[in-house]
Amino acid sequence: MLEGMRTKTENGHNIEVDKFIEDLKAVVHDGQELLKAGVGAAREKAIAGAKTTDRTVRLYPYQTLGVVFGLGLVLGVVATSMLSRDRSDEDDY
Repeated sequence: MLEGMRTKTENGHNIEVDKFIEDLKAVVHDGQELLKAGVGAAREKAIAGAKTTDRTVRLYPYQTLGVVFGLGLVLGVVATSMLSRDRSDEDDY
């Protein structure tokens, strides 16, 4: 075995502590790099989507307003029907 390398014997297994720590540091570093790359890609997609949305809203302001109004109306009707159904279920008890 190499000099200076600490080993620990536990449950019949030799563990090279220094090598284990170095391997663990490498795995953590690689994980951090993968996370940074993933966050960077997600950020770029979000920015591109926001720019496209902004451009579309500026080109078609009245159509966008109509779509948003329609979606709000539909969501309001769905929420109201869900709430009234829940209240009628409570009355049955």
